[in-house]
Amino acid sequence: MTDQQSSPRQQGWFAEVPPNGVRPRPLTQATNDNPLGLDAPETYLETTPEHRNLTAGDPSVVGWTRAYDDPNVVARREHLRRHSGIKGLEIVAPDDLDKAAALFHRDGFVVVRDVLAPDHLARMNAAVDRVIAAILAVDPTCAVGGGAGGLPHRYSFGSSSATRHMVHTPEWAELIDLPTTTPLLSHIFGSPNYLCIGGGGDVAMPGAIEYQGLHSDNLWTELHDPAGGLSIRDLPVPVVTINFLVCDTTTENGPIRQIPGTQRSHSPIPSLTDEPEWMKLSTVGPAPAGAAIFRDNRAWHGGTPNLSHEARPMPNLEYFAPWFRSEAIMRCMPHDIWNGLTPYARRICRYIVVDEGRPVVGAGYVHPRRQMREDAKTAQLAALGDAAAEEWRLRL
Repeated sequence: MTDQQSSPRQQGWFAEVPPNGVRPRPLTQATNDNPLGLDAPETYLETTPEHRNLTAGDPSVVGWTRAYDDPNVVARREHLRRHSGIKGLEIVAPDDLDKAAALFHRDGFVVVRDVLAPDHLARMNAAVDRVIAAILAVDPTCAVGGGAGGLPHRYSFGSSSATRHMVHTPEWAELIDLPTTTPLLSHIFGSPNYLCIGGGGDVAMPGAIEYQGLHSDNLWTELHDPAGGLSIRDLPVPVVTINFLVCDTTTENGPIRQIPGTQRSHSPIPSLTDEPEWMKLSTVGPAPAGAAIFRDNRAWHGGTPNLSHEARPMPNLEYFAPWFRSEAIMRCMPHDIWNGLTPYARRICRYIVVDEGRPVVGAGYVHPRRQMREDAKTAQLAALGDAAAEEWRLRL
């Protein structure tokens, strides 16, 4: 085993995978808006339903070689070291609820330190490594990708799972109700009666040279208002995603970028071609492992190149406001996992748990290709029998 293969996080920089992926894809598009959200039509790219608008590649890397020492990569790495990072980024304590909530409502996100205790951080890192290893076992050159926009060397933990979530694993489920997150979520939503709808996250592998286009995580379709006077952006925050940092984020290992104050914006989300340079450099970091980023899903954000030697994983959880529902809610949590949660976590997960004795179809199957995941679920449903399979589909 070579040094590069010693850890799943150090696998990457596969020069044979061309920029923007192994399939032809456009390099420009008008905007990155996605008002259809979950109803967006399927594309030929491996991506999540809410991100099917992100079909274009990154035109800035055309002609590059996916290699650590490619001169273009070296120049970009140095540029990011010198210029990336949100100036004056505040990282707040988990008990400073008023300040954290104020920053969240102002900017559409807030970074909170010391969210994960060291022992929990270690368990999450081990869990993340298992998922990455499972993905690489079927996509050893990171060519398929499958995160938002389907770029190579970049994966979504949620969409790579046949359940669309990862809360069938104890480590992800353990994140749901923490003393460092629950009070702030209640403060942000103005109520403790919100819902957890699951979680996944993403990972940028070494050699993810492309920028991921700015986007919103539209776990909804736009409001149907015949009068044309109301948008989801005119409402209080409908969905909060918590991204947990299980490693330090640096200028070069693919930190998320956030555009402050865009959660209420009605302006078109620019494509990579039209995006100003300052937005590409608006990265959340450096930030330490154990911290978390609370995000309003409507705020513009995107992935950045991982030009380091190690993967940047970022597991997450997703929460709906007390008044909000959408087709994104699905049964993805086993009853035995649910039964081991805190009473409060059981309450806010009541819409995603399966009945006792029933399986979570697809749990434990990981593959970046959608067809493989669908085939695995079809086989499992067939083994359950027609009646159970139909009942599962009706209650998704």
